[in-house]
Amino acid sequence: MRKLLLFLTLTLAVGTFYWLGGNRYLTYGEVRTHSQQIHAFIQAHPVESMVLYAATYILAAVLCLPGTTLFFTMIGGGLFGFWEGTMLAAFSSITGAFLSFLTVRYLFRNLAARQFEGRWEGVKERLKKHGVRYILALRFTSAIPYFILNPLLALTSISHGTFLWTTAVGIFPTTLFYSFVGYRIGLMEVEGAIKVLPLLVMLPVAVALVASPWIKKRLDG
Repeated sequence: MRKLLLFLTLTLAVGTFYWLGGNRYLTYGEVRTHSQQIHAFIQAHPVESMVLYAATYILAAVLCLPGTTLFFTMIGGGLFGFWEGTMLAAFSSITGAFLSFLTVRYLFRNLAARQFEGRWEGVKERLKKHGVRYILALRFTSAIPYFILNPLLALTSISHGTFLWTTAVGIFPTTLFYSFVGYRIGLMEVEGAIKVLPLLVMLPVAVALVASPWIKKRLDG
């Protein structure tokens, strides 16, 4: 009953968010329009601003709202500066991912398994074959989106510690990149070329991670 009530509460929260049009505020244009007021609030209330940013980012991650990771990371760099924005975004992203992981693993495992039926079996098999290299490859390339990968991994046998450190390592390069873009270019909408750049940079690393056992075996032979 407690699980059902929590599930209904989360579902109601997401439904209410979209019904009230909250998603329209999570846009670069909306933030850009109110950038002066936002910057003024940050200057007047720096600690409260960081707490509010982190809490909103974490909540969006737990609710698995699509597209919010890139958005919050970009505006983090634009609003708080490169290093501060990067640290805030990384902390919020890792925390939100872990809470999403725990929520699915301990509360909604059966429901999530049915939702991702046919998709998570492939993840389990590749994880069993390649180990953490496969998780890092998925994180580096974002081959499976952040908001889907977190609950998917909760359906596997991966430990809490492994999930945490692979998430921290795997998301940090793209967090750095998008925070820097937000810091240098400002609060602008990310277009196709900017979205593709991290994939072009991290794809060779991901391929090397997955292929490393085969390469080692060939070299030893």
